[in-house]
Amino acid sequence: MKKLLPLTVIIACCLQWSSSAFNQSAEKTKSEQTRFVKDQVLTSTHLPAIRVRFDDSFKYVGMQKFILYEKAQVEQYFFVEAGSERRIKRMYQVQFEGFLPGIDAAYDYPVTETVTLGGHTYLVNAETIPNVSAALKQMPGSDVVRAASFLESKGYRIGESIRFQRFVRLLDEAKRNEIILLYIEGAGASAGEEKEFLARALKGFTVLK
Repeated sequence: MKKLLPLTVIIACCLQWSSSAFNQSAEKTKSEQTRFVKDQVLTSTHLPAIRVRFDDSFKYVGMQKFILYEKAQVEQYFFVEAGSERRIKRMYQVQFEGFLPGIDAAYDYPVTETVTLGGHTYLVNAETIPNVSAALKQMPGSDVVRAASFLESKGYRIGESIRFQRFVRLLDEAKRNEIILLYIEGAGASAGEEKEFLARALKGFTVLK
């Protein structure tokens, strides 16, 4: 007659198998994860392979994914410096964007000014939005509106006027994928201060090789 295994042995074996399966699942999930944030560093392993470190004054507040206008896949990551009542003083938004298969389109930007970050060329431009509320109403469903809604859902408040510096890098010859780094702060820099504003935008992050 076969002896029955003690209940404690059976439980221990089940727990050991469960723990092993969980660890394998976690490792698989981590290996398949294309982008993540850890210790102020945003890491992307694909389109593009890049690591961006942000100053400690900017708090990572989360990310979101969505399909934009049924044409492009978008991922947005947010690093925020807020003041009283969680009003945004300065922030960075990193956006990974690419057209979906079957969509016949490409990104096209006029080349005006460029900077080199991490050994790659980025197109740059700055713009002031004097009335944020009015601007958002004019572009329903846009990535800008999605970003504003996400930040508000996290309890952050956006100023009525902002100024932003944009850094854009096209990632393939077909120009179907791009990365956008946005630096945003309360408006106040005049046209004559564009170089100073660009310098402030570059100061808060580093593209790591």
